Amino acid sequence: MNYSYVIVENRGHIAYITLNRPERRNALSIDMMNELITAFKEARANDEIRVVVLKGAGEKAFCAGGDLAGMHAQIENGVIAVRQFTSKYAEFILAVEDLSKPIIAAVKGFALAGGFGLAAACDLTIASEDAIFGAPEINIGFWGGIIAAPIVRVIGMKRTMELFYTGQTINAEEAYRIGIVNKVVANSELEKEVDRLAEVIASKSPTAINMGREAFYTIRDMDYRASVKHLREVVTILANSPETREGMSGFLNKNRT
Repeated sequence: MNYSYVIVENRGHIAYITLNRPERRNALSIDMMNELITAFKEARANDEIRVVVLKGAGEKAFCAGGDLAGMHAQIENGVIAVRQFTSKYAEFILAVEDLSKPIIAAVKGFALAGGFGLAAACDLTIASEDAIFGAPEINIGFWGGIIAAPIVRVIGMKRTMELFYTGQTINAEEAYRIGIVNKVVANSELEKEVDRLAEVIASKSPTAINMGREAFYTIRDMDYRASVKHLREVVTILANSPETREGMSGFLNKNRT
């Protein structure tokens, strides 16, 4: 597919998807979200791709949130028009989970509002030292809305409420402390660290990684007993896969020599 707002580059087993509106700090328009959803679907369908890296073009922002100019125009056109935008963001944020392959957010600069929600929705997040996270919508009389879903699941209700009620931003170190970010690195090291992590994951069994990822998302909505029973079935199926059998046999044979 030819993209206008997204750059897609496949290198080996890794797909690099870049939000490409640097002049708007990679703000999410409906057209951009449509392209991102398509890019995710293509990565999911490509058996050669094992990991997806998501980043923003330019030096200023990973993603500054929804395109306010576009959203304001839709507000002027009434509730139905607004619903088109909010429905598209909901579809987009769910597409991250539906990707079925690990996705790493590489965050440099601002990750605000919808961009904050996007970073939280990704499986792993690596941030540069200059990264800034927050839900500033309340400062213009609005509320974060849909982004609350992934953020609450990552950092809990009270921290999410604090960020949403105050509109304050947090730096990368604080985002790491509360669990939004897996690791903080120097700005110059971000690309190298993300590549390293993606390559490590891509080197593992894709069957085990993908079944494990699906299991993580499935048990998140289950009670404890149901999750244990579900994982019992996942492990039983996985143990009989060719990759697992081969891996176990190789490990045991190596230890015998």
